[in-house]
Amino acid sequence: GAAAVPGRDAARSLEAWVTEGVLDASSTAGPAPEPSVPRLETISATPRVRLLHDFVTADEAAALIALSEPLYHRSSTARATGDDKRTSFSATLPSSNSDVAAVRRRIARYSGYPEANLEPLQTVRYRGGEFYRPHHDFYNACETWYRGNRHFTFLIYLSDVAAGGDTNFPRLNITVPPTPLAALVFDNCLRNGEPDERTLHEGIEPSGGAVKYAINGWMRSRPISSL
Repeated sequence: GAAAVPGRDAARSLEAWVTEGVLDASSTAGPAPEPSVPRLETISATPRVRLLHDFVTADEAAALIALSEPLYHRSSTARATGDDKRTSFSATLPSSNSDVAAVRRRIARYSGYPEANLEPLQTVRYRGGEFYRPHHDFYNACETWYRGNRHFTFLIYLSDVAAGGDTNFPRLNITVPPTPLAALVFDNCLRNGEPDERTLHEGIEPSGGAVKYAINGWMRSRPISSL
């Protein structure tokens, strides 16, 4: 049955309903963050992998795709610029833009973390044959994760993809197809803050002439300004 949703005066906030997996498909009580309360689909309980359906509106998605178009550059990894493990293109979005600001507020609300902990949003574009081989979003000890690791990933699908473009978690045997306007949310770290190796994932290439547009939102354990 549906989990009970506490009121706004309860100790657990709306943010915790989602990050703790309390909110479900039939739970829509409480004040709605813009644009509306997304429907939560739990894909994995441990580690937590969830889909927040209708996380952005169609108008927002179209505006963000258009905003990104002149900003693309070859995607990089934490270890290299444009290596062969990642062949997509990325665009860093200006937080001053109203649509970007709205999505940032939404990510902060549903993660339960301050917006100051959220890295600049990045649009990623995968054309036919482009990919991101298996990787983790967290930083390991050699990459100074102790200064503020990526606790949550929000991967927001902006467009329909005719074929391919899935997000695959090989250690969990889970494959998530790109769901337009939904956010794929997963924990990168264990409860104690240590990296969770099970969150290895990859962006599979779209097939044929298909193009995949998505936004990466990485929520850190500490404010970005303090890093």
